[in-house]
Parts: sequence; C-alpha cells; structure tokens
Amino acid sequence: MTLAAIPGGDGAPAEPDWSQAYADELDIAFAHEQWGHIVREMGERGTLSVSNGHAIKRLVEMRIQYERASRHVAEHGAILRAKRAKTGQWNPYWSVMAKADEAIRVLEAELGLAPVRRGKAAKVERRARTARAADAYLKPVAR
Repeated sequence: MTLAAIPGGDGAPAEPDWSQAYADELDIAFAHEQWGHIVREMGERGTLSVSNGHAIKRLVEMRIQYERASRHVAEHGAILRAKRAKTGQWNPYWSVMAKADEAIRVLEAELGLAPVRRGKAAKVERRARTARAADAYLKPVAR
C-alpha cells in the first residue's frame, strides 16, 4: 500500500492586489513591502503554505492600520484638546493603534513570527524510524 501526496497547501500564497483595498500609494507600497518580508521569513523557516495567505493578509492590514494611527498620534498626541470642554480627551487614533497592536501580536504568534514563538513554529524534522519487533508482526503479507 502506498500513499500519494495530495497536491496543494505547499508553496507561497498569491499576494493580494493592494490597490483594491488602498488608494494611498504609500499604503500600497508599505503593504507590498510587509507582504514580502513576512513571506520570505516564513519561507525560510519552512512554515509558509497557501493556507496561511488570509492570516498574512490580515497581519499586513493590521500593520497598515497601526502605522496610520501611530502617525496621527505622533503628530497630534495621545490627548486631544476637546472642542467644547476645556479638558482633554483621548485621541481616538490611540485606541485604533492599541487594538491594531493587539491584533498584530496575536497574528504574529499564530504565524510563528513573534520572537518567542519562532522556535515552536519551526518545520518539523522527520527522523528515520527505528525498527521494533511489532513492525514485523503488523507488516502486511503479500498474497
């Protein structure tokens, strides 16, 4: 009895067309750059497959949201001056930045990109099987 490998699942997922989701050329360039970094890193580790494509896309999207929000917070600060009241209010972009950061950490951990998870997500090395007495007993008999 021989087992045949089923095609699919191996290889790199196709890069999405970022211009469909983003109008800003800087966001498109950043998305392309991030996709390349992630795919190369996962490919080198042997953890890349076609089925990871959607998770990689979400990670890139969250990184774009984080960058957009962090630019706004860097420019305007975490506390904004309220229009009517004299007290300050939290910059809404601060919340977006925090949520994107949380999503990024979760996705990086799932994909094995976080430094702590890199060793756990490495490709499993197959070792040669050691012969046991039970192998001869369970071996199929030719008819």
